[in-house]
Amino acid sequence: MPGAGSPRYAAAIVNHGSYDDLEACLASVAAQRVAPVAVLVVDTGVDPARLDALARAHPDVAFERRPNRGWGAGVNRLLARIAERHPDAEFALVLNPDIELDADFAALLLDALSADPRVAIASGKLLRPGRTVIDSAGIRLPRHRRPRDRGSNELDRGQYDRRELVFGVSGAAMLLRRAALADLAVSGEIVDEDFFAYQDDTDLCWRANRLGWRVLYEPRATGVHGRRWRRERRMQIEPWVRRHSFKNHYLQILKNERGADLVRNLPWLLAWEILRLGFALLRDREILAAYREAWRGAPRALAKRRAIEARRRELAARG
Repeated sequence: MPGAGSPRYAAAIVNHGSYDDLEACLASVAAQRVAPVAVLVVDTGVDPARLDALARAHPDVAFERRPNRGWGAGVNRLLARIAERHPDAEFALVLNPDIELDADFAALLLDALSADPRVAIASGKLLRPGRTVIDSAGIRLPRHRRPRDRGSNELDRGQYDRRELVFGVSGAAMLLRRAALADLAVSGEIVDEDFFAYQDDTDLCWRANRLGWRVLYEPRATGVHGRRWRRERRMQIEPWVRRHSFKNHYLQILKNERGADLVRNLPWLLAWEILRLGFALLRDREILAAYREAWRGAPRALAKRRAIEARRRELAARG
């Protein structure tokens, strides 16, 4: 149970076939110094027998099996269930199954968000297995507009040990302020389900910044992230998943980029696009179809852009 006076939160995990990882993730959630009011898992049904075994081993966890409609759809389902079943939970801790949290992870983030009501999203320092190399110390937005994990693949020498506001944080482990979700929702979705996989977390963070909310990095909150997608493993990822990542780059720009920033950053954007096209032609022709998929998704992205801009004006007028 949560400690006396501690903010209340629920933990939410989307699982797609990662049952060994999920077992370790659930153990780390159970070991949190400040316990969640509930732990909920949406599973895509890859191995029903494994899921049933986990459900027997973790009777306090609420498991639900649903068709695979992407990470965003799973997160949105979990957030809706938290709202229905645990409306007193002020925060939602969204996790990937390949995360193992240190025991103070939730407590440190809860303290940080409680101290700053401007913050809608927060995470901590994520390390690679072995704990010597950084996986993500928050996310930055370069001028070519492809978000990058800060410190990725760097030895952890304390260079990211300052708490600070950042552009974004990894969806592998992010704490969401539930009071902010009504502002962040577009067409009834917190996470954009058109993305299906990858960059939907940075899209959410970009939107939060556009709408006047803040994203916080708290380095004392640490955890280990296995991370399936790494640069050296890129070609091991299924082509259809790589295409989602490729096309989502364009969708989040269409939704979130300000016109003035687009003009100012145009040289970097164009240079990056030439490199992306060259890479696709020479190294990964299977992702070329992502250009067509991005074109098809552009009208919906632009409609969401208009909704975000209307929400921005509404929030600004509200003060």
